[in-house]
This record gives sequence, C-alpha cells and structure tokens, in this order.
Amino acid sequence: MQIARAKSEIEQLAAGGMGVELVIEGAQPFALVGGVGAPVPPWDRADYDILVAIPVAYDLGTPLDGFYISLPYRYENGEHNRVNGQAVSIRQRQWRAVSWHYPDGNEFRRGVDNIESHIVHCRGFFLARGAVNAKN
Repeated sequence: MQIARAKSEIEQLAAGGMGVELVIEGAQPFALVGGVGAPVPPWDRADYDILVAIPVAYDLGTPLDGFYISLPYRYENGEHNRVNGQAVSIRQRQWRAVSWHYPDGNEFRRGVDNIESHIVHCRGFFLARGAVNAKN
C-alpha cells in the first residue's frame, strides 16, 4: 500500500486542528473528516462527517475523487440526487457514496492538490458550489 504521503497529510491536518483521521477498512484507507459544514436549510444539520477513499496508489499520483456522507441525512426534507452510490459500513456507521467529481479541465492535480484541498472540494457539495453539483 502506497499511502505514506496520505498518512503524513492527515497527521499534519489533525495537528493543525482539523477533525480528520486515517481509517483503514480491510485494504481500503479512508480519511474520516468530522464536522464538514452545511447550511441549514436545505440540509437537516449544520455539519456532517464524511469519508474520503484514499487510493492505495495515492503516493504514486492516483487522484482523489468523490466521498461518502454519513447516514442518515436529509436534504430539502428528502434525499440529494448526488447521494446515489454504494453504501458501506465503516466503524459501525453507515455511509453512502456521493457522486461529486471535479469539473472537466479542473481535475485533482498531483503536486497542487492534496487531501486538504479535496476536503474543501467536498465541502462545496454541501454549499451547492460548482457546475458538478447540479441537482438534476
């Protein structure tokens, strides 16, 4: 597993006060991020925990993409159409994949982007930022 860089990034973020930790489930590493802010309404609470899957070849340049939202959640008294992926159980909690990707031409860039910038990108989902967050 090539995640020394991811481990170092997560440790630095945690040391700086961010609620983030490295979680490994089977062979899959994740960044578990607590307290990602969300506006109320349309969300049912002011913050969410998210999971970011860390590719096992992250150190070799494999980019980050998407995330998982903690369940249950409510968006406009229902579900958000982008919360439509696989559900997983990690740390005795349920999570569901969010289809939240980088816009064409603005993909995750090795040497520029990192786990912190990806977390900021994921927060954009809750804030309805970016063309990729269209509700339809």
